[in-house]
Amino acid sequence: MITFETTIQDKTVRMYAELPLKNAAGALFKVISQISTKTDIFNNKFILCFGWAYFALIEREENGEKFWVLQTSDYNNDPERNTTDDVTTSLVVQNMQMECVQVAGVKPEVCTSRDTVLVLKSARNAEEIYLTRNEKAKDGDSGWYLGIMDDPDEDKHSSDDYEKIPSYQLIAICPEAMRVLQLPVGTLAVFNKKQLTALVDGNDRPLKFSTEEERRKRGEKQRAEFEAEVEAAKARALAEKEAAEKKD
Repeated sequence: MITFETTIQDKTVRMYAELPLKNAAGALFKVISQISTKTDIFNNKFILCFGWAYFALIEREENGEKFWVLQTSDYNNDPERNTTDDVTTSLVVQNMQMECVQVAGVKPEVCTSRDTVLVLKSARNAEEIYLTRNEKAKDGDSGWYLGIMDDPDEDKHSSDDYEKIPSYQLIAICPEAMRVLQLPVGTLAVFNKKQLTALVDGNDRPLKFSTEEERRKRGEKQRAEFEAEVEAAKARALAEKEAAEKKD
């Protein structure tokens, strides 16, 4: 587990992740720091909706040291009730969505993990599916609909064939679907074998999106850069320790 740490209002704040998500962690720390200048966040009641995910700030004490930990919804264990110190999933989804919006060159429209998606039940296991975003019917509705491409029974479905789910449940259906959730009304995204294959806006104009290979290479580069920074930090710490020992 990687520990990200910063100081906000003279207090130590940490978050933990399985991946070197330095940029996402830094962006979250920055937002929290800005909020702290306007309101008290160190009260064990603070909740932040940052893009898609929700975060809480909880006080801890270990070996006499006091600090604050950012927690997020536990997507592996009833996320509507449980939280976890591992913010990996929340930060990964945040990165996916920010990258998708930037590459597509569109203005984002918020969709949180708790906002609902209308799902055609048979689309859960279909090979080729699509997500399209309509205007929100009410608060808490994302406007997204998940259906089957070229559905032969499209005109035969009854209300029992549909269900509403919180958007985080799309992780289990099609993880790549999480990528497009901040795209605006009118967007249509097509997935084949759980991979994004087409993306268009409300006027049927193609939108750009990165390929799996492009994202893999970028991830490898970011990991290498992070590991190099860690090794450099270790070398500096060792040099400082040796210099201090020489003085003694």
